[in-house]
Amino acid sequence: MRPMKQMILAAALLLVLSAAVFAAAGDAGDPLITLSRLRTAYLEETQQKARQRAEALSAAVQQYLNQKGEEAKRDLALYSAQSLVEAVVQRLSAQGVSGGAGQITALKKGDVITGPLGAGFVMRQGAAEIVGSELVNITAGGARPAGRAIANNIYYLIPQSDGSGVRIISDTAKAQLRDGAKVVSEGAGAGEYQAQYTQYAQALNVMGLFKGTDIGYELERQPTRLETLIMLIRLLGEEKQALEYQGTHPFTDVTGWPDANKYIAYAVDKGYTNGISATEFGPNNPANAATLYTYILRALGYSDAAGDFTWNSTDRLKAVEIGLLTQSQMETIQQGEFYRDQAAFLCWQSLGAPLKGSDLLLGQKLIEAGAVSQSQYDQAKELLSLR
Repeated sequence: MRPMKQMILAAALLLVLSAAVFAAAGDAGDPLITLSRLRTAYLEETQQKARQRAEALSAAVQQYLNQKGEEAKRDLALYSAQSLVEAVVQRLSAQGVSGGAGQITALKKGDVITGPLGAGFVMRQGAAEIVGSELVNITAGGARPAGRAIANNIYYLIPQSDGSGVRIISDTAKAQLRDGAKVVSEGAGAGEYQAQYTQYAQALNVMGLFKGTDIGYELERQPTRLETLIMLIRLLGEEKQALEYQGTHPFTDVTGWPDANKYIAYAVDKGYTNGISATEFGPNNPANAATLYTYILRALGYSDAAGDFTWNSTDRLKAVEIGLLTQSQMETIQQGEFYRDQAAFLCWQSLGAPLKGSDLLLGQKLIEAGAVSQSQYDQAKELLSLR
């Protein structure tokens, strides 16, 4: 605006000065105004008038530009929203949602349809009500709150991985499940946990950060202390160093897998972990969410020793504070036992979190360190975008 304002001021000054000169021209004996008279009688007054006119013109231009700027912002927001909706509709149409594609599943009263963010379903027969937080009605548009009954032949999208979905309230029902939507039967116990984050485990596997076991990802069981420690070392980009480490550790209960000793010895030397006693590490003991929260926060540069958080107390609050999880996601994970499925989701979330006191994201740090490649990261994100 400063160059425009200066141009307006100069133009206004020229107009006012010209008008003043011609208005003040003398008679035949004094055809032109003298320089001294111009300086004493007119200059100050004309400058003041020019400033006033320039300020008025500048204010009018600024008001106009502000108005157009706000209109442009509204147009951009509307365009972005419309583009997003159109992209979703095109994606769903390409997948055959409107044509009835998808697995038809028979349901009974009390069954819950849920799934990860982006999962969807269409009720074909029966009645159901929304549970959790909300659903998105893709067919008609807009969010639908918990407790509300849903209509048949409408495509509903799960907007959060927080247990949101629908509970069947009729004796029987049928639904088409898509993009990871699952059925959890009424009365399912802890041993019947249904994995919600398989796609995140697959994305991490592409990057070499979640490798599973000899029988698969085993997402439906609790992770062990050793497994969560390995996750930490991989998130730090230090797995190569750990496997090359030649030091030892004091624990007598680490047997069987040779690499386990290397991971633990390396982590103890670095101060990343401690044992459950002076002589026991408890490698096969189940790990809870607090253990992985602590490891991830340490990978991001936060220190419980320095008072940034407290294990099994403020660690979950810190995770929400830095944007690792939403409050809803944290509360969902805190319910019941902690599973490898949820651990995979937490590890993926950590890649998009910034390091303490920095704008650098953990995922970017791993790429810069050469622990993963940019192409691996892009491939992992692409895998998730197709879900």
